[in-house]
Amino acid sequence: MSPWIQRILPPDPPIAPMAFSRRPVVHRFWAVGLLAALVGFTLGFILWSWQQGVLPATESYPILQSWHARVQILLFLGSFLLGFALQSGPHVIGGQPPPAQPLLHLLSGLWLGFVVSLLDGWGMAIGNTLISVAYLGAVIFLWRITQGGDPLRRLPRGIPLTVSFLPLALAPWLTLADPTVVLWVLWCGPVTSALVAGQQLIQNVLGGTLLRGGWARLFALALLVAWLLSTLATFTAWATWPVAAVAWLVVLGLFVAGTDLVPAAWRFGLAAISVTLVLGLLFALIAAFWLVWALPPDGAVHLLGAGMLTTLILGVVARVVRFFSGTVALNDRLLCYVLLVWGGVVLARVGTTLGWSFPEGGLLAVLGMGGMIVLGWSGRIALCLWRISRKITPELR
Repeated sequence: MSPWIQRILPPDPPIAPMAFSRRPVVHRFWAVGLLAALVGFTLGFILWSWQQGVLPATESYPILQSWHARVQILLFLGSFLLGFALQSGPHVIGGQPPPAQPLLHLLSGLWLGFVVSLLDGWGMAIGNTLISVAYLGAVIFLWRITQGGDPLRRLPRGIPLTVSFLPLALAPWLTLADPTVVLWVLWCGPVTSALVAGQQLIQNVLGGTLLRGGWARLFALALLVAWLLSTLATFTAWATWPVAAVAWLVVLGLFVAGTDLVPAAWRFGLAAISVTLVLGLLFALIAAFWLVWALPPDGAVHLLGAGMLTTLILGVVARVVRFFSGTVALNDRLLCYVLLVWGGVVLARVGTTLGWSFPEGGLLAVLGMGGMIVLGWSGRIALCLWRISRKITPELR
């Protein structure tokens, strides 16, 4: 390899493959999450093209917009969050893991429910019920782990992670075409889950600190206030989203200060995991300020969904499958570049909510970059997930 390529893409250190102590479930959840990503982002790119006039207008736009939101929230984000929480939740919370087979029943219920919900009338009601039961099942499993877990992690990790799946259980019954409703689901659900997962990664990987004592109590209290204000802003007239966003800024500030994120990331240096965590947090901060300034809520939705949460999935999943499979999903430095380019795609999408327009060739270039990232990343992750499945032996329970 030539010296200049080594500077741009320095080789990763050798991998020590993980020896499984129990049957993993993460590869099942993440494999179907990849399928949802391909469908959801394809719908998103098509909708964006219609918005910008690249594709002719169609009467199907509202329907596809609703299904784009359902696929992205219930299947893409939901499958990856469930996979992480049910696989790594016991390590994050400090409790005992449940058997693998009951966890896989949740996955079957989620996807069966989504397919059945495509039907009209009773079919949709039955499908939505199955989706809700799948997420409520995760709540039950995580609550049991929390009860028997580390008491010091209960306030900052166990309870927030458990509660964060309740909005996803309610989501199939809500109007996900309404961006304010989606904001409530994202902030109180996936974003809360991400803040718990981020604590674990900052502490164990970057060398940050555990939220404990006063920091843990303040963080939990701020979360409770943010959940309450977000709920009131969405479903009543007793609060507004700018007020709720201030509460989320407090939550994010306590998260950064309590985990020692900035010094820890600086000490760790340039690596995909530090870029992932810092970039994800920046998107969350921008989304909160966006709402404080009362800018269009659709922009905040994409800052959280395509920005914070997808960035975390791109970076964290690539790291986790690397150790589970013993295979490099993406070169670490290459993944840094991918994350930064994805951030540019997200900012371009958000900018259009403010009236930015792109020449047709420019938008097609942005769409092409976004599509290549989704396809390339999905292909490499799929290979790693297949290799994880090949490592599972019959004696694992």
